[in-house]
Amino acid sequence: GTFYEDISRRDFTMNTLAVSILKQNFGEVIDYFDGLGDIEKKIIKTPLDPKITFDDDPLRILRAFRFASQLSFNVHDSILKAAEELRDRLEIVSQERITDEFLKILSSPKPSVGLKLIQSTKVMEVIFPEISQMIGVEQREEYHHKDVFYHTLEVLDNISKKTENVWLRFAALVHDIAKPKTKKFIEGTGWTFHGHEEFGARMMKSIFRRMKLPMNQLDYMEKLVRLHLR
Repeated sequence: GTFYEDISRRDFTMNTLAVSILKQNFGEVIDYFDGLGDIEKKIIKTPLDPKITFDDDPLRILRAFRFASQLSFNVHDSILKAAEELRDRLEIVSQERITDEFLKILSSPKPSVGLKLIQSTKVMEVIFPEISQMIGVEQREEYHHKDVFYHTLEVLDNISKKTENVWLRFAALVHDIAKPKTKKFIEGTGWTFHGHEEFGARMMKSIFRRMKLPMNQLDYMEKLVRLHLR
């Protein structure tokens, strides 16, 4: 194909920039898709229709959200719409590549930015259904955000200010993962989640296997989830 066709199949406009190495215009920046303008505006857009861009490689859906989380950029509405429509295409992507992008989001300065995008586009239902099930799960408000999902994001962002240890951040993400399965309403008390810490610890092995996470971190994760109420 032509140079233009090659550039047009890149993931995002900010990654379509090129520099000439020809003698007659050496060093000239070639910017067919206003990538520099989008960088200045802090917006993530695709050079072509996002459906075409994501069909080339569905992992680009997660890459968009990862860049938003790492760079504090906004994601163009067309990307959000295409991500929701094509989310099931992620099933053709290897688990290792998906997990790598997910851990990069957890390693970003404010992980909730990327995770909210994953949740709002229903991509979470495909890549981490246990987390998507937290949305809308009510809990008592004395110590927590009313919704388990948003409470979890607050815990994750708070701990991310203190540590770059991605496994400690992962523990923050999954500490209440069993609340949807243990939720019970008690008259005069409200919503309870008895045993959610033990149930959550037992869920870790199957999650680690499915997501191809390093098994040498499993014992650490089980302990942190099991003991988080202490």
